[in-house]
Amino acid sequence: MFNRKRTTINFEGNEIRILVARRNKVIAWKSRKIPLEHMSQGLIKNTTAAADIIKSTIKELKGSRANLVSCISGQRAVHRIMRIPEIPENLLEETIQRKARQEFAIPVDDSDLSWRIITRSDNQILLYVLAVPRSIVDQHVEILKIANIKPRVMDIKALALQRLVNQDTALIVNLEEASMDVIIIVNHIPLLIRTIPLDTGDLTGEAKIDLLSQELARTTKYYNESNKKNRLPEDTPLYLSGALFSSVGLEARLEEGTNLIGRFQARTSYPLKRPQSDLNLPEKFPLLRYAVNLGLALKNSK
Repeated sequence: MFNRKRTTINFEGNEIRILVARRNKVIAWKSRKIPLEHMSQGLIKNTTAAADIIKSTIKELKGSRANLVSCISGQRAVHRIMRIPEIPENLLEETIQRKARQEFAIPVDDSDLSWRIITRSDNQILLYVLAVPRSIVDQHVEILKIANIKPRVMDIKALALQRLVNQDTALIVNLEEASMDVIIIVNHIPLLIRTIPLDTGDLTGEAKIDLLSQELARTTKYYNESNKKNRLPEDTPLYLSGALFSSVGLEARLEEGTNLIGRFQARTSYPLKRPQSDLNLPEKFPLLRYAVNLGLALKNSK
């Protein structure tokens, strides 16, 4: 996969998760909390404090700063499947930007735009286009810059999880203390992404599971009603990720169907799955907590 050390960074609310891999093996990982006084409405307001945490943790883990992949949540991001005529490569960026201005509800000039070519056929290009507000990207870059880091590449959470799962068609739910995500994957593309912030102070784990199951039902119903000729099969695998699924030994209980995972399984007909990684993982590695980091480590290695 990759011979040099690769460091991955995932920001989850006031938690920073860092993982280091080399060749095909995870060799170090650690999570650090940003003190709540350095946060405001779920965003980092003290970028220097966050940068200091990153610098000290990478040093402790003996990670690489040169070969580093970082991730933003994708919250407030907008994505579309677009079709454009086959055109010369040097006109592709300008054409996609013009098309995005027509179709996106957010100001494209204030967004960071990226895309992936899905297919080229019949003189048409089918694209997956993603726009992330530049203010979110700029704050992320500022933190890394203060930490003297220039990431080799940046990604969003949904794409990292899709890369880890690596299925043509799948559902992914990601449950964290401060947010939840529901992702529908079709043809290896995250066609539908829902990110919902959570009130961390009042909701129990059971309440969050109930909210997640309701959001999953709404999201899959919306997709199926909008794609009646390409509905999700009833046996579509539903992959779990996130710290709340990883806590209190829940990963070991996936087969038993108890506690929060059992509560979630009782509220959905889709079969639950635990992601598998192409990387060699140490014994008792908290895969669900570091699922996004694992997907980041695989970027451009498949």
